[in-house]
Amino acid sequence: MSIIASVFCLGLLNGCSGYSHEFNSSEEAQKYVLAKLKDKYDKGFTVTEVSDYKEEKIGLNWILVKVSEKDDPLRTATVYARNTGLFEDSYHVYFYSDEIKKLAKPLCEDKNYIQKYDIEIEGRPTSTEWTEKESIEEYIEKAEYTVVLKIYLQDGKAEREYAEEISDLMQEIMQSDLNIHILVYVNGENPIFYSLPEEDRQSDVDFILEEMYNIKSLQESIEHADEWKKLKS
Repeated sequence: MSIIASVFCLGLLNGCSGYSHEFNSSEEAQKYVLAKLKDKYDKGFTVTEVSDYKEEKIGLNWILVKVSEKDDPLRTATVYARNTGLFEDSYHVYFYSDEIKKLAKPLCEDKNYIQKYDIEIEGRPTSTEWTEKESIEEYIEKAEYTVVLKIYLQDGKAEREYAEEISDLMQEIMQSDLNIHILVYVNGENPIFYSLPEEDRQSDVDFILEEMYNIKSLQESIEHADEWKKLKS
C-alpha cells in the first residue's frame, strides 16, 4: 500500500513537495512560483508584479513575475516559470552581490575625474541551482549577473576630455573579469556614454567620441519625436 501511495504522490505532485508545476491560470502559476521559491531558498516571498502570463495554443503556459522577500522587501527577483517544469529566477545574486561590489569598487576609486559613482548588482534569471556554497570565482565565470556601474563626471569639460576619461576607465574595465554594464553621466538623466557587457569593448578615444555623438543624436531624435507627439495631441 505504501508503494502505491508513493507512486501516486510522485505522479500527482512534483516529488511530493506539496506543489505541482502544472498550472492553467495566472493565480495557479503565482502559487507555484511562491511554493517553488520557498522550497528552493527556504524563505517566504511575495509577488509584487505579474509582468506577463501567456497560455500558448500548444499547451505551453508560462508566467513572468517580480517577487520580493518577505523578511527583506528590498531583496527583489525576477522569476520565469513554464508548466513544463522549467523554472528560472534571479534571487541567487544576493549570495554573491557583496563580494562582487568589493571587486568592482577599485575600478572607480582613486580617479579624480570621477565625481561620484553607484554600483548595482543585478541577477539574470537562470535555472542554475546556486546554493551559496560555490566559490565567487565560479559565480563570476558563469556570468549570470551584471554589474551596473553608473559613473558621474565633472560638468563643464570638452567632449574629448570626457572621451579621454572614459577611455582610461574602459581600459581597466576591459582587464576585469567582471560582467559590467557601464553608464557615464555628466548632468541630467541621460548618459553621455554606455557600454553593455556583451558588446565588443574598445578604449580608443576616437571610437568613444563617435559613440558619444551617436548616443547624443539618438537622444535628440527621441526628444524631438516626443515634442512632435505633444504638438499632435
